[in-house]
Amino acid sequence: MAVFGTDDYPYLFKEYAIFGDFTAHFTDRFDVQFGGRETWDQVPAFTETTSGEYASMFLGSDPSLTNVEGDSYNSFTYLVTPQFKISPELMVYLRLASGFRPGGGNDMFATLAGAPSTYGPDKTNNYEVGVKGNTLNHSLSFDVSLYRIDWKEVQLSVEDSIGNSYTVNAGRAKSQGLEVSVEEKPLAGTTIDAWMTLNEADLTKPIPAGGAVGNNGDLLPYSSRFSGNLSLQQDFPLGHDVTGFAGAVLTYMGKRLGNFQTAGIDRQNFPAYAKMDL
Repeated sequence: MAVFGTDDYPYLFKEYAIFGDFTAHFTDRFDVQFGGRETWDQVPAFTETTSGEYASMFLGSDPSLTNVEGDSYNSFTYLVTPQFKISPELMVYLRLASGFRPGGGNDMFATLAGAPSTYGPDKTNNYEVGVKGNTLNHSLSFDVSLYRIDWKEVQLSVEDSIGNSYTVNAGRAKSQGLEVSVEEKPLAGTTIDAWMTLNEADLTKPIPAGGAVGNNGDLLPYSSRFSGNLSLQQDFPLGHDVTGFAGAVLTYMGKRLGNFQTAGIDRQNFPAYAKMDL
């Protein structure tokens, strides 16, 4: 059997980290969790070797080589979570945190189409405020939170007209919204769970490189404005130490857009859907 082509680029990523956290109890109702992580990432240089018919067809050589330079990064991320118990059944909390993701390299077909050979790290600052509690003799529990994530140099996948996929750093992005989850146990063995998310995730600065088209306000790939889930489960005894259950789960996912594209190509549109599991 003839082989149309092979593509090989061995790649070994290394990460070293020191991390820890502790909780300071200022009173029996108020405490604060502190956490930190120092990370060192080594993104290696790699050589991509392409051979076979498609190398000659698309690259004009067989075999063909391309080199992507390596890089190294270090970052410090943190977590601060104060929480206050209003009562034994009700608590409010605040979470401040940061995130980091190292950069990497794109393959030769993408770079020939105009993509950058490498992309840099992206960073986040995360903010969340919420309330957790239970009531009705602990049969009803709930968790409600507002959140915002500010993204710097966000890594995004881009597709061009011939199907090459590569990664670029967009300018900035944000993700903000409301999350609600509720669990109710109205009867022995009966559990009703529900959660929903209202989310706004979009660019706040245009994509500056790589031939991709993305402007302020454009939705981030695969993010929906609304999603939710509702489940019902009933447990029942079948014998000694054996329990059976029956249940249903209804899941809803709002419409989404696919990866960003190069000029002149519309992003793929994914319609909303609902799914029932029994």
